[in-house]
Amino acid sequence: MKKRAVSIMLCAAMAASIASGCSSKSEAPAQSAAGGDKPYAGEKLTVLYMSSVYADAAKAIVDEFEEKTGATVEVVDFPYTTLHEKALLDLTSGTGSYDVIDVASQWDGEFAPYMTDLSSLIERDGFKTDEFIEKVFENSGMWQGTITGIPNASTPQLFAYRTDLLPDGIPDTWEEYRKVAAEQTKPDEGIYGISVSATTGQLGGVFDYVLWSMGGSWADEDWNITIDSPETRAALEHLKEIQNYADPAILSWGTEESIKAFLDGKAAICETWPTLGLVQAADDETQSKVAGKWALDVIPHDKTGVTLLSAWDLSIPASSKNQDLAWEWVKMYTSAENQNKFYEDYGILSPRKAFWEQDGIKGTYMDTVREALDTANIWWRIPASTEVDSMLNTVVSEYMSGQIELEEAVSKMQSGIESALDSAPPEEGTKNYNL
Repeated sequence: MKKRAVSIMLCAAMAASIASGCSSKSEAPAQSAAGGDKPYAGEKLTVLYMSSVYADAAKAIVDEFEEKTGATVEVVDFPYTTLHEKALLDLTSGTGSYDVIDVASQWDGEFAPYMTDLSSLIERDGFKTDEFIEKVFENSGMWQGTITGIPNASTPQLFAYRTDLLPDGIPDTWEEYRKVAAEQTKPDEGIYGISVSATTGQLGGVFDYVLWSMGGSWADEDWNITIDSPETRAALEHLKEIQNYADPAILSWGTEESIKAFLDGKAAICETWPTLGLVQAADDETQSKVAGKWALDVIPHDKTGVTLLSAWDLSIPASSKNQDLAWEWVKMYTSAENQNKFYEDYGILSPRKAFWEQDGIKGTYMDTVREALDTANIWWRIPASTEVDSMLNTVVSEYMSGQIELEEAVSKMQSGIESALDSAPPEEGTKNYNL
C-alpha cells in the first residue's frame, strides 16, 4: 500500500500570480498599436467549450476581455457527449460559427486540417511555449509538428478516496484494490467500495486506464492491433467484478452521479475526473458529508504506471473571420494569471510548469499529480480514434451488463478496431506513440 501525507485542501493558499512572458499585457497584438485602447470595438467573438468548469471559467473572464478589447463575447457550451459532433460539423462545413474551440486532445488529429497553424502568431507575440509541460503539449495542441492549439487544462486520471476509511491511500495493484473495495462494501448500510462513471459514454475511458495500467494497448507503434491479449481480458474481468462493490445503478452513472455518491458518503473511492466538480464541493459542508476526510491519489499502476490523460487545447478554426481577436482570447485564457485563478475558483489543473512550483502546490500530494502528467496517456489522436472509442464504450457496456461474454467482447473489439483503421487509416509515416 502507498503511504502519502497529503493535504485535502485543493484551494490552498497560492501566490497571486507567476511571472510569465506570455501574460496578456505583454503580448498585445501588432494591431493594438494602430487601433487605440480598444482595437476590436464592434467585433463579436464566439467561443465553444465543454459544459462544466471549462465553460464556467470562460464566462468568468468575459467582462475583462470585453473591457480590454472592446469586442463582445459569446460563450457557447455543450456536454462532452455532443461537443465533438457540434464542433466537427462546423469545421467540416466551413461555417465559421466559432472563433475559438476548446478541443479535447484525442480530437487533435481529426480537427487539425481545419485549424489555424498558430506558429506565426506565437512568433509574432513572443508567446513562450516552453513554459508548458512537454508531455502535455505533445498530447494537446501539437499535431505532426504543427501547433494547432494551446493547452489550457490537463488532468491525469486520479481517484478520490476517504482518508478515514483508507488511511494508506489507493493500493498499488488492482488485485489489492478489489480486495479493499470488497471490504468497504456494506450494501445494508448504503455504502459501497467504489463509485465510478460507468455510463456508456464514459466507460471506454475507464477500460482504457485499467488496460494501460495492466500493460495492455490497442495497437503497437506500427498500428498492428494488440487488443486480443491477456491484459484486455484481465481488464474486462476487473470491470465486471467491481460491479459487486458499487451501487447497482453504476452503468447509468456519469460524472455527476459518481461524484454525488462520494460526496454523500456512500462510497470509499470515487473513480472519476475529480476536478469536474468533486474538488470544488468536497470541503463545503453544505454540499459534502466527507469534508475533511478525503484526498486524491494515483490509480493502481500494476505494470506500467501509465494513467489516462484528460487534456484540452484552445484552437482557432481556419474558418474564423476574427483570427487576431481569437488569438487574444487564447492568450488571456491560458495566461499564468488566469490559470491560477481557474485553479482557485474551479479546480482546473494548469499545464504550465510554474503552476506546480508554487507554495501550496509543491510539497503536497500535488507532486504526485504532477509526476503523473509526465506519463499520462491519451488514446489515439488520429481520425479513427473517435470511432474506436465509441466502439469500446459500447462493447464494454455490453459485457458489463451481461449481454455478451468475455470472448465475444474481445472479438468485437478486434474487429471494431480493424474496421476503424480500414475506414480511416493513419497518414503515412504516422506512428502510434499512445501505447
